[in-house]
Amino acid sequence: AYANPDKKVVCFTGDGSLLMNIQELATLADLNLNLAVILFNNGHLGLVRQQQEMFYNQNFIASQFTRNPDFITIAEGFGIRSYDLESTDEPVSLLAKALSEKGPCLINVPIQHSLKVLPMVPPGAANIDSIGG
Repeated sequence: AYANPDKKVVCFTGDGSLLMNIQELATLADLNLNLAVILFNNGHLGLVRQQQEMFYNQNFIASQFTRNPDFITIAEGFGIRSYDLESTDEPVSLLAKALSEKGPCLINVPIQHSLKVLPMVPPGAANIDSIGG
């Protein structure tokens, strides 16, 4: 986004991932980059939950957020335009609008917590041993 300001750059991330680096929204706003953050929001640390489900007999611990923050309000607090695909009857139109506008934005996309991210590398394995790919 910094090297090619006329091109829209899209960052796909999860809510757990964004929480680990949320301060980068300040950088995004300060530099006014032409970047859209598409936030897949499942209220969980998705990969942690997936590993617990697949490799640890569904012994879930510390992988679900009891209070997931309002990412729309947080992004707007940094001065970043925000869109919530859950709050519209026309999510495709809203997504197209968000991606067509120049400058930074955050797009909240609610997803089911049971969706898997594949391929993935099992705990303790090498990348060559990835599954689901």
